[in-house]
Amino acid sequence: MSSIRWIKDFYDKWRKRAASKKNASLQQREVKAIDEQLVFVKSAPLTLGVEFEFALMDQNTLKPAHQAADIISEANRPDIKEELFRHMVEVTTDAICNDVHDVEAQMSRSVRTVLDLADKRNLLVTGCGRPPTIILAECRRVDNPRYDYLQEGRKILNERFAQLGTHIHIGMESAEKCIRYHNFYMHFLPHLIALSAGSPFEDGMDTGLASIRPTIAESLPIAGMPYSFRTWQEYVLLCQAMFRAGSIRNLKDLWWDLRPSPRFGTLELRVCDQLTNLGEALAIVAFVHALGLWFDHNQSWLDEMPRPSTWRLRENKWRAMRYGLNAHLVANNLGDTYTVVDDIKTWLDRIKAQYAQMKYEPYLDTLLGMLANGNSAKRQQTVWAATGSLEEVARFNCRELQRGMPLWREVEEFKRRAEAAKEAPADAPNAP
Repeated sequence: MSSIRWIKDFYDKWRKRAASKKNASLQQREVKAIDEQLVFVKSAPLTLGVEFEFALMDQNTLKPAHQAADIISEANRPDIKEELFRHMVEVTTDAICNDVHDVEAQMSRSVRTVLDLADKRNLLVTGCGRPPTIILAECRRVDNPRYDYLQEGRKILNERFAQLGTHIHIGMESAEKCIRYHNFYMHFLPHLIALSAGSPFEDGMDTGLASIRPTIAESLPIAGMPYSFRTWQEYVLLCQAMFRAGSIRNLKDLWWDLRPSPRFGTLELRVCDQLTNLGEALAIVAFVHALGLWFDHNQSWLDEMPRPSTWRLRENKWRAMRYGLNAHLVANNLGDTYTVVDDIKTWLDRIKAQYAQMKYEPYLDTLLGMLANGNSAKRQQTVWAATGSLEEVARFNCRELQRGMPLWREVEEFKRRAEAAKEAPADAPNAP
């Protein structure tokens, strides 16, 4: 080999090595911003934090009332915050909660504050997944650089995010533990959708679904159904790739039904519709917490259970969205099915020691009532069938939030009146 050829080969190899080092350095700089967000801040294990989202409505027209900023300003509390739209208010626990009793004490005060401040302004407050009388075209976004960025990326889809959800944070002592709990709770996403389903209407239309809200997140590739991860590093690598590709700017852009929240040291369950009343919301939080307490001592269950196929995960999510607590879920890849209510009852029997340990019996009674009578979607659909009025449905939902409990007696009264009207003679004074 000539000396010139040797020098050329040496130079080419040196240049490739230099380029490789430069690329590696560039990649390190690119992922530094996301790496800082991926540092897992450890939390006390299985502590709780909860977020509720509410909508403000004009008392007379039941249209969105763009006065959230006034209420937030007057409340002047860190646990009452703005959301994506000007008629929406977020209420959070203001301190780490050791149990659902703590959650109840904190959220009862905060929800009452919002209700009282709204009442002073002749406003109503509602907490269902999609308020039936609120039309997307009448909503107004908050002026916020982050929300402007979301609007630019999502375009028309962003308007559909005028929906309300309940988010449950569970404290994790390590990143690897967080991934194991993530994979455990993946099995219960359909159950939580079925229990919390309360968005059968969208833009003034009966959708025929128990919960239309999850379809909104499903329209985006960085939202909706989450992935299973074998390790924390696998999750980190995916987040780095999405960041470098420009799919996300930070971890808050991931709107999965279930996601790690490293800066809080929690696992966040985001799949639930906002509940129309505090009683049922607390019942679901207690169910989630009792499951976590059981899994803490039964980690091997996850290793013994085969990972559900993607088809089965998506199919079961769809069935819960469509049918709520009437859903039949797919049990295995052979196609066998079981009812979601029966499976919830099986788990309630399995975790009864955790309910007793935490003195969660009142929350259990509420959950059993939901299984026996139905969820918010069923109540709303029954009122709609009896009255033909979305306004009646909307006001009914507001009364449930005020009372803090499901109003099944009112539902029965709506049904009784509708049946009486059908049976009344055509020439009767009040006959339709």
